[in-house]
Amino acid sequence: MTIRTVFRNEMRLLAADRVLLSSLVLFVALFAYAIANGFAWVAKQEGTVAAVQAAEEERGAALAAELERIAAGGDPGSPFRDPRAANVLGGNLGARTVVLGPGPLASLSVGQSDLLPYYYDVSIYTNEQTFLQNGEVENPLNLMVGRFDLAFIIIYLLPLLVLALSYNVLSGEREQGTLALTLSQPVAVRDVVVAKLLFRALLVVGLALGGSLVGAAVWGGLGAPVRLALWCGAVVTYGLFWFGTAAWVNTLGRESSWNATVLVGAWLGLVVVLPAVGNIAAGILHPLPSRVEMINTAREASNESVNRRSELLARYLEDHPEMAGGVVDDVAGTAALSWAATEEVNRQVEGVAVRFDEQLSKQQALVSRYRLVSPALLAQSVLNDAAGSGDARFAHFEAQVRTFAEEWRGYFVPAILAGQVMTAEAAMGRPEFVYSEEELSVVLGRSAMPLAMLLTLALLAVVPAAIRLGRVRGGG
Repeated sequence: MTIRTVFRNEMRLLAADRVLLSSLVLFVALFAYAIANGFAWVAKQEGTVAAVQAAEEERGAALAAELERIAAGGDPGSPFRDPRAANVLGGNLGARTVVLGPGPLASLSVGQSDLLPYYYDVSIYTNEQTFLQNGEVENPLNLMVGRFDLAFIIIYLLPLLVLALSYNVLSGEREQGTLALTLSQPVAVRDVVVAKLLFRALLVVGLALGGSLVGAAVWGGLGAPVRLALWCGAVVTYGLFWFGTAAWVNTLGRESSWNATVLVGAWLGLVVVLPAVGNIAAGILHPLPSRVEMINTAREASNESVNRRSELLARYLEDHPEMAGGVVDDVAGTAALSWAATEEVNRQVEGVAVRFDEQLSKQQALVSRYRLVSPALLAQSVLNDAAGSGDARFAHFEAQVRTFAEEWRGYFVPAILAGQVMTAEAAMGRPEFVYSEEELSVVLGRSAMPLAMLLTLALLAVVPAAIRLGRVRGGG
């Protein structure tokens, strides 16, 4: 009995089983919807990026026009928003908008992009509170459940299709009385079962890979072949785990209904319960500081610093002696005093932010260790990294924004302390932000461990199943 014969028989059986055939058609429709939903989210993200960039260009053009008008002898529109003042030009009026575009395969996996901010307005007032509170305003139900994208189908629904096609791959033969007939032929049970599972694997995994390639081709993701290969590797390995699990359960010699119950329980435990327990445990063991605490700290520091501006300026200049010679008196010195107060607020807020980052790092470390026993978490990690929608890419972006914010302050703070009058040329010379994408070697290195662990879990299911299949006899 050749593999071709088994494949032909399986094709006939599938065509005759209306339930399974309908399930496959439903999954094709779900794949199409998920891809369309991913496209819609990426289009929305790109539209938002285009809108904030257009707003910055409009703001910059108005700023340049006002500076030119003042240089020609006109008056500023407001004495409190005079763009010639460094604290105004470097503040919200002249802020730079920095953006993170969608990842190379973002249409396949929304990942963290609907939770984490992908644009900031950077000014001299950008601080830790900016990074912790500048989240996306989104439907809370969407944020809790997650986007219905291709990654969601692969992680949550694809195993159910695998189990529906494979829960009775051996037990069904036994219950229908065809196993003994098969064994009367010069063929091993293992060869037949492997051929049947291979047919199903090619069907299911091929559907997932085909949907992924179509989605990538439509969006232009084929230009990122390494990331696409990483994505496909995770899909194949994840599918292998579930087919191996189904094969192993079939070798236990129980009836098909028992197999179905055990496999659905395995899906529920590994895909739904285990990740939820890990997240809950991380929150309990390493709770994050309250964001309200940060807001209260900022308010208290602001109120206190207003009354101590001269003292704070003196302390600031002690810490930055290279700027001490430029401080001016009188009206222009008010900006310097205000900046010293702002720095004190930043310093106190940073203390809360450090505790937040420490607890967040502990949570992430715990989840990283915990995911080693969850194939769903391992696969999700690799898929998000491949798509460029994981939290690591956003952390990479945020690190560059922090560096740019320092550069921005370095450009304007000396001018604030010196009471320097800003010109149109100074406005044009403001620092520019250019995002540098992560190196592929970094992405592959970060994904290597979860992908290797996922493959290990798959082999732990496949190898025992293969061994037990070699011992199957006609009676059980």
